[in-house]
Amino acid sequence: MLLRRRFQIIETPEPITTPSSKFGGQPVWLHAPHWPLDPATDQPMRFLAQLALDPAVFPDGEGIMAYLFFGAGEPLYNEAFAVVLQTKDEVCLNTHEDLTFVAATQGPSLYEVQVVERTRQYVPKEYQLVEEAVMEEPALPLAERYKEGHDLDYDAGYQFSQPELAGNKIGGQAIYVEGLSTPPAYFTDEAWELLLQLAPIQGFWNKLQPNFYPFHLELGEFGLLHVFMTKDRKRAEACVQMP
Repeated sequence: MLLRRRFQIIETPEPITTPSSKFGGQPVWLHAPHWPLDPATDQPMRFLAQLALDPAVFPDGEGIMAYLFFGAGEPLYNEAFAVVLQTKDEVCLNTHEDLTFVAATQGPSLYEVQVVERTRQYVPKEYQLVEEAVMEEPALPLAERYKEGHDLDYDAGYQFSQPELAGNKIGGQAIYVEGLSTPPAYFTDEAWELLLQLAPIQGFWNKLQPNFYPFHLELGEFGLLHVFMTKDRKRAEACVQMP
């Protein structure tokens, strides 16, 4: 059995300035800032989230923070993301060796699109995680997490083969929606485990748009986002899935 903690993403009225999990706002660094630059634009990437490893889910995770960023361009893809790991003892820069980092404490972050008098406005937002209790989750082989017969229907949506693995969560086992011919190593290699999953509970619906995060994050039609971390806590990678 695996441990996981589901959560909801709720807007916070005040900035979160402690090293705790959140989406948006500005990162709270444990050590010197390491803000990645987008190779496509040479500009700072957009800050998505910081995740404090929960010792209740990851017993060896005390004092480790993962900072998640993404670059320009829509829809986003795997290489558009960068993850920076910091621990209480040292800094680990762990994605894409060709990335450049700058010592910036602030930069672009999450926003919501609002229309005021027919004008689109991009409003910065910050969100807290409202967490549920830690639960056990069954460990399933990859083939049992995917059924090719669950075809995408643009009106009815896409239903998960294993909805008990779905939802926004920390830890547990990643839902899987792509073909089985060449699955990413993160889903099969025992050296990796799931840190973050952004996914709806009931599958996909609402025509072409997913419904499971309040901020603007264009992952394409029916896109899911996962962040995986190696069990030695030295690397982390983002993975975008589309059925």
